[in-house]
Parts: sequence; structure tokens; C-alpha cells
Amino acid sequence: METGMELKVGTPKPWGRSEQVSLPALPPEVAPAEAARHRALAALVALAEALGTPDSVPTALAEAEAALRQARVAWEELERAREAAVAPAVALGTLGDEDEQRLRQIGAMAEAAAATLEREEGRARRCQRWLRAGHGLTMGLMVLCGIVLSLDSARTALGVAEDGHLLLALTVVAVSCEVAWRGLESSRRHLATAAGHQQDMALRLRDRARRVAATRASAEAAAATNEVTADVLGQLEEVTRALKKLVAAVTRDREVTPWGTRGQGFPSAAQVLGDIVEDLATSGKEHEEVARRLEVAQRALAGQG
Repeated sequence: METGMELKVGTPKPWGRSEQVSLPALPPEVAPAEAARHRALAALVALAEALGTPDSVPTALAEAEAALRQARVAWEELERAREAAVAPAVALGTLGDEDEQRLRQIGAMAEAAAATLEREEGRARRCQRWLRAGHGLTMGLMVLCGIVLSLDSARTALGVAEDGHLLLALTVVAVSCEVAWRGLESSRRHLATAAGHQQDMALRLRDRARRVAATRASAEAAAATNEVTADVLGQLEEVTRALKKLVAAVTRDREVTPWGTRGQGFPSAAQVLGDIVEDLATSGKEHEEVARRLEVAQRALAGQG
């Protein structure tokens, strides 16, 4: 709406402090919310000043209602964006008070335990190879001795009887090697299983540590921007509420008084403008010019009455 007047409300500063301009990940909805707030401020001033010339009120009122609709949409979108931005902080709460460094330390301990178990499993495997070799050698000696001792001349030369204890001793050695091999095989499987469990634990702990670190970083980023978003939301809500009150008051005056009769004035609007001026005067320097012009319009309306 062209009003012939330029409302100077300052450069949009959604960050509140100039040193925060570089804050990352500001929601894209901030810019539309700022634009809607400035349009609402301009519509607020235009409607207030139009009350002095009743013929221009319908146009100013239509623009104010359009600005209200835009502000409501922008507020709802920014509110949803703010809720999404604080989700990482909620997620961090579900992780409890876990310490990322502690998780990594426990994971390192699990890795060390897995390495120890793997070394033990390797030693057991080497012992099995020696036992298997000893078993094979003993079985070979048993066959060889069986053949040799089956010859009378060989027994006579060796001075042993056919039922000597040599074969029995070799049999005991062979059986012992087999039993030891099977025992080591069982131990080796248990060691391998335990090492696998320790490795899995180490992987889970490292993954959880990464998730805790990532969630904490997201939560900190969200906290850094949440204040910005909340400030923009608060300012937009304040301006929207003021414009809504003035639109309602003007509509009410329009229904009660003969439209276009300057003598009747806008009593409800004049009263609402006084409240709005008082609220905006304490809301920051950016609204000083707006409050001043609204005060001028309010005094003009009071003079009409």
C-alpha cells in the first residue's frame, strides 16, 4: 500500500547483537518473519495515521488485515522451525549425562582386552599345531615300531619282548596329544568368541561416543540460535498483537459510529493506541520512531473527540 510516507524502523537485526551475525544455521524462516514484522509495523503506523482522514481508513485497514495474515503465517512457520531447532537438545537429554571421553576410554579398554584375547587365541593355535605334529609323529612311530617288533630278529637284537611297553607308551602319548588338541580347540573357540564380543563392545562404545559428541554439538548450535529465534518470535508476536488490537478497535468504531463523520472520531482506537504506544516505548530503540508517530496520531484522535 502506498501511503506517501516512509516508515524508518531501522535495519532488520534478528540477532539482537551485531557480533552474533555470524551465528550458524539460523532458520530460513527468520527472514520472512522479520519482513512480516516490518510490514506489520508499517501497517500499524499507516492505519493509526489514516484515522485522521476517515476516507483513507478502508485502504489502510485492508493493508493492516493483509499484514496480519502474513504475520500469522510467518509466526507459525518460525515457531515450527524453533521447535525443530531445539530437537537436538531434547535428544541430548535422552542420552543422559554420558561422558564422551569416558566412553572412548572404555572402548579403548575393550579394544585392549580384545587384542589380549586374540594373542591368547594365537598361542593356543600354535600349540595345537605342535600337538598335531606330535600326534602325527607318535602315530608314525607306532606304525614303524609295530612293523619292527613284528620281526623276531629285530626283537632279539633290541632285547625286547613282543608285548613290550613301547607301543603302549606311544599310544598314551598319541592319545594325550589328541586330548590336549581338543581341549585347546575348545579354549581357542571361547577365546575367539570373547575377543569378538570385546571388539563389538569397543565398536558400540565408539559409535555411542560419536553420537554423544554429534548430539552435543547440535544441541550447542541449537542453543546458540534458539535465543535468536525466540527474540524474533517475541518481537513479531508483540507487533502482531498491537496491530490486531488496533484493527479490532477501528472495526468496532466503524460499526458503532457513522462512518466518515470526523466529529465522531475513533474512541476505541484512540484508547488502544495509547496502550500500544506505552508498550512499544519500552520494547527497544528500534520502535522509538514507531511509538512517536503513533503517539502523534493518538493525540490527534483525542483532539477530534
